[in-house]
Amino acid sequence: MTAERYTRTAMVLHWLIAAAILAQIGFGWYLQTVPRKTPDRTVYVNFHKSTGMLIGVLILARLAWRLRHRPPALPASMPAWERRAAHANHVLLYACMIIMPLAGYTASNFSKFGVKFFNAVLLPPWGVDDRSIYAFFNGLHVATSYVFVALIALHIAAAVKHAAFPRHAILRRMLPLCLLLFLPMLAIAAPFAYVSNEGSGSISVIDTANDTVVGTIQTGGKPRGAASGADGRLYVSDQPNNRLVLIDLKERTNVGAIALGVSPEGVGRSHDGRWIAAASEQSNSVTFVDTQLQREVFTVKVKGENPEHAVFSPDGRTVYVSAEDGDTIEVIDFASRSQVAQVKVAARPRGIGFLPDGSRAYVAAENADTVFAIDARTHRVLASIPAGKRSNGIAVHPDGSRVYVSNGGDGSVSVINTGSNTIVATIAVGQRPWNMALTPDGAKLYVANGRSGTVSVIDTVKNVKLRDVTVEKLPWGVVVQ
Repeated sequence: MTAERYTRTAMVLHWLIAAAILAQIGFGWYLQTVPRKTPDRTVYVNFHKSTGMLIGVLILARLAWRLRHRPPALPASMPAWERRAAHANHVLLYACMIIMPLAGYTASNFSKFGVKFFNAVLLPPWGVDDRSIYAFFNGLHVATSYVFVALIALHIAAAVKHAAFPRHAILRRMLPLCLLLFLPMLAIAAPFAYVSNEGSGSISVIDTANDTVVGTIQTGGKPRGAASGADGRLYVSDQPNNRLVLIDLKERTNVGAIALGVSPEGVGRSHDGRWIAAASEQSNSVTFVDTQLQREVFTVKVKGENPEHAVFSPDGRTVYVSAEDGDTIEVIDFASRSQVAQVKVAARPRGIGFLPDGSRAYVAAENADTVFAIDARTHRVLASIPAGKRSNGIAVHPDGSRVYVSNGGDGSVSVINTGSNTIVATIAVGQRPWNMALTPDGAKLYVANGRSGTVSVIDTVKNVKLRDVTVEKLPWGVVVQ
């Protein structure tokens, strides 16, 4: 699972800059009412310029962080028009964040007054005293503020809409955990957990707000791995019929299928949901499906035998594939569409998970009762971590601090601290736990218990099981969307 929440740094910069910009715009508008050529106005204008320069530095820091840290993709369950509108609004907000302070700073430097930083340090203007140039940039500065406020209003309206009609857990992505934990009155509903039941040919739909089954989708065959695409569909592997079943998440109906190799199992998605990767065991291959085209685009043969899972790195450049009978991780370079490396781990590797920053991958080796930490840049094993009996599924917390491992042989989930690469907690679940998924905020973990016909719900803050949700026969995989 890739990160579905913004990083702590991104959250701090977002809220700090948001508060500062709103205050700065309000103060700037107030300045329009202060009489010119008065001592008060001089003091206020220099204060406005000074705080604007500081906010400009914060904006540059935020831009630098954004360029180096890809934000979480919008949920595939959101309508395409809404995702496009959100993207456009963000682009325009960033444009205003750059233009408004830059225009104000430039205008100040084409005036004989320049900037007196916090009314204490004179910063002489580097431009000439030209009223026409000053008027142009000052007018651009003021005009941008009005556009900025309109865009901010739209942004806030969208946030209110997601709070009032909470289907996609959008607000959870940017709200600090303290608010999520202590302000339940925000009533931000959780998404749904989709559980593939290979023994009954169905998908159980769990409302994660109250952990109750609210629907069942018939797929036929033996559904196993699943991943959501950017097109609002769930792609589910159907092992005996060698296909991906397509589920419309909005309508909760089976809307088609895509042919795969023989005996498909694990299904992964790229960070943006554009690509789906499906591992086919008997074909020793990984099929890549473009969700925009809704068809297979290419297939990569791997060297290791019996590939079980195919998982994209957060940046989408590589795909890790667990080869059960090869005791290896096969590394596929997405751009070249070829295998470029092979990492030896131990007997029967299964689940794979990347840290949100893409620096490491964690792999559960079932017959070795061990989890391996791999350097995702050099593709070398960094550490081997003893886990429970028959370690299987892997889920990574959105903040990257913890990795969860399902232990099929002893009915438990181990919690690994990624800082020390040690087990810090063990939680009892149902019989033969397989694959798992976390809610976008990382507050709850959903564990498919194959032999129990249940899904265990774990509170990841307290590391305790909250409840078991009865689903159908042989639940294999879980997707939270």
